[in-house]
Amino acid sequence: MTAFVLGMVPLLSGATVFLVRWFVSPYPIYMQVQQKLDALADTKKEERAKAVHGCFERSATILKQHPSVLLSFHALSRAEGHRLESNEEVAEVCDLIQEARYDHPFEGISPGYVPEKDWLPFLKYVRHAPNIKPEEGKDYLDAADRWRQDHGYPVPPDDADFALAVQKTVLR
Repeated sequence: MTAFVLGMVPLLSGATVFLVRWFVSPYPIYMQVQQKLDALADTKKEERAKAVHGCFERSATILKQHPSVLLSFHALSRAEGHRLESNEEVAEVCDLIQEARYDHPFEGISPGYVPEKDWLPFLKYVRHAPNIKPEEGKDYLDAADRWRQDHGYPVPPDDADFALAVQKTVLR
């Protein structure tokens, strides 16, 4: 019996150590990988926040330089808003522009002509479409109406905001 115990105790303790190491050793590796992923995610968030703030700063600078000539949409287009990565980023820039006491860039064309979910694709469309100069004039308003038609959106029931946007554009 003693021989049996003397043989089994080291065997069981060795197996126990092996099993504990088998299940516990991946945890520190997991934690290291998780920390690296968190750092990458934080870096990406900071990079996107800088891009949003940079676009806002460029838009605000353009609007300050030409307050009576340009609309907020023109400034957003000149500030390369089409290079943002998501509609949320575009919405954030638009909110910052509006908080700075300028008109909302999509005032008059959203939500009726260009819904918020389409802001980034619309900016890209306007930027790259032939015969549209989004930095000046009312071309972007014509493009918004074409966007509505191309995507099958219904005619907005009240075009007062759109008419106001046209009036602001023509008067400038």
